[in-house]
Amino acid sequence: MLSQLPLLLSLLLLPLLRAPRACAEGLPAALPRERVLEWQDKGIFIIQSESLKKCIQAGKSALTLENCKQPNKYMLWKWVSNHHLFNVGGSGCLGLNLSNPEQPLSIYECDATYVSLRWRCNRKMITGPLQYMVQVKQDDMVVASRKHLHKWISYMSDGGDICEHLHKDMYTIKGNAHGMPCMFPFQYNHQWFHECTREGREDDLLWCATTSRYERDEKWGFCPDPTSTEIGCDALLEKDLDSHICYQFNLLSFLSWTEAHSSCQMQGSALLSIADESEENFIRKHISGKAVEVWTGLNQLDENTGWQWSDGTPLTYLNWNTETNVDPFVEYRCGVFNTFMSNAWRSRDCEFTLPYICKKYLNHTDHEIVDKDAWKYHATHCEPGWNPYNRNCYKLQKEEKTWNEALHSCQSDNSTLIDIASLAEVEFLVNLLRDENASETWIGLSSNKIPVFFEWSNGSSVIFTNWHALEPRIFPNRSQQCISAEQSEGYWQVKNCEETYFYICKKAGHFLPDAESGCQEGWERHGRFCYKIDTVLRTFDQASSGYYCPPALATITNRFEQAFITSLISSVVKTKDSYFWISLQDQNDTGEYTWKTTGQKSELVQYTHWNAHQPRSRGGCVVMRGSSPLGRWEVKDCRRFKAMSLCKQPIENRDKTEHEERWPFHPCYLDWESEPGLTSCFKVFHIEKVLMKRTWREAEAFCEEFGAHLASFAHIEEENFVNELLHSKFNR
Repeated sequence: MLSQLPLLLSLLLLPLLRAPRACAEGLPAALPRERVLEWQDKGIFIIQSESLKKCIQAGKSALTLENCKQPNKYMLWKWVSNHHLFNVGGSGCLGLNLSNPEQPLSIYECDATYVSLRWRCNRKMITGPLQYMVQVKQDDMVVASRKHLHKWISYMSDGGDICEHLHKDMYTIKGNAHGMPCMFPFQYNHQWFHECTREGREDDLLWCATTSRYERDEKWGFCPDPTSTEIGCDALLEKDLDSHICYQFNLLSFLSWTEAHSSCQMQGSALLSIADESEENFIRKHISGKAVEVWTGLNQLDENTGWQWSDGTPLTYLNWNTETNVDPFVEYRCGVFNTFMSNAWRSRDCEFTLPYICKKYLNHTDHEIVDKDAWKYHATHCEPGWNPYNRNCYKLQKEEKTWNEALHSCQSDNSTLIDIASLAEVEFLVNLLRDENASETWIGLSSNKIPVFFEWSNGSSVIFTNWHALEPRIFPNRSQQCISAEQSEGYWQVKNCEETYFYICKKAGHFLPDAESGCQEGWERHGRFCYKIDTVLRTFDQASSGYYCPPALATITNRFEQAFITSLISSVVKTKDSYFWISLQDQNDTGEYTWKTTGQKSELVQYTHWNAHQPRSRGGCVVMRGSSPLGRWEVKDCRRFKAMSLCKQPIENRDKTEHEERWPFHPCYLDWESEPGLTSCFKVFHIEKVLMKRTWREAEAFCEEFGAHLASFAHIEEENFVNELLHSKFNR
């Protein structure tokens, strides 16, 4: 027994379970509705038959369907470790005993080895090994069978899927388990725990075992405390008095990058970001004397962007090891910090297991420095030749100059090389370059320091970065590093300062506070559209009728519009677990989601922002989350689920003219193929090209050399066309 985990003496010792506890004599006590709703936040749910409207209850020797209106603890279920389904009242797991073909389904101890305890949740069905599924017999007995399909939903969740409550590993802190995840349920002091407990500890800290029986293995660790995620640093973090930042040095844990990232997030913190040289020196000093390599939040896991900090800190300070390989085909996408090298940063395979450091800001407002007003519409006046946007004026100079020449040119015109403070300003830059038919421009970001530290030429703080894939790539033999932005998405690249490009100058404009935005009162403008949140909870059919959201629910076409709407949600809605309908729907129950508009024709999807494991089912309608992860999309039941609504209308209520059609068809290049009605061109590289095997990233880089990407399908017609194309190439 661990000395750090003293046992409390109990006046009454519970007998060791040989079989799960079943119902006591008589009817079990009914649970109040409010208690059931509270437990849903902990992943505890009641399994209801979608067709029969009754709920599964674990009995002494069998599982039955009972009236849901009198819920009791034997109806409460929870997904736990290893894909097990735990019954709270019976303190056991749903199991399948294949040696008993007459009735293989029952409740067993959760570490039983003679039965199968693993279950999968798919399209509202609960499936086990050998295609066994949880079914219902005519006498309301719940059984396992391979003959029929039966769909289950979560009771009191507006038709919610029980798959929404899947178990997520919780990684331990300190203790003696080296960061291993909690094992739920685990047995301690003759009791099974399906969540972390304070029992047995005098310091009142939450803990768990990392094997199914604590007394047998004595492997344990502390749990992240959900009550400490908002403010302050709890007992498991160390406070830096100078910076008011808390750190947690998990130097004896060994997790992958994703696992370490999850561990920090569960504590309301993030993997370490290093903002400047002084913070790096603090970290190095704190773990001096230990030759260790630790995960940081540095990553390039987003295929479309470059290196970034997981907590959103702008990536301006760089201390890469000079041997770091920047070959685009290298799979290393996660960053580490080591104490035994002066150039301390390296890239690693994200699946490598390493110690890690978490970082938490005591004052969130100190960290959230991005301008919350960035997406607000501000009417601005500029002198002729300059483009107004958000209280500033911009001018693209279509004369190619070196970075320093461009800087001096702007300064001579009483302006500065453009600084960019938000994604909203990136969107403006992209539109300006597109309208001017320019592919690339200098911006005012550069570094002439070692280690590299990027700064804006006008002295403003760098509160936002937008690096291109594989960037920032540093040239170690150059004293100055200069930054350009490209037109397609506005991403930034490190360039030789002596190269010549167009450049954008920026200066303050004249704000017009009395000018109208072109939107009705209560609506916010973005581009050519107005947006509003209808805060009344409605079904999708009600929300999409055009009456409450005239003319239609919102469609989202790119990452800029998504960011604007996310900002709108965060500024307007403060309620927990809020959701917002958008007009995306699987209208034909085929798994193909399209935008439902006011006209007869559905609009195709150009952009998606799905949450993890989404879209989970067919035939649903799509909401946007109002809580973490904010703005992500999820599928909900169209008829039963109720949410607020995101409304969108053009500034001028008019139909699109023919030349404004969203999907114009352009002829394909030679050897590329398409057909009328499709919006993309495709090319199959076969014969000698196919013989050259490539990894996914190598294949994507190969396609990018042609100005293309690996095939994606916006709708079923594209997929059918590619299938026919492949058949014609390989089956002739």
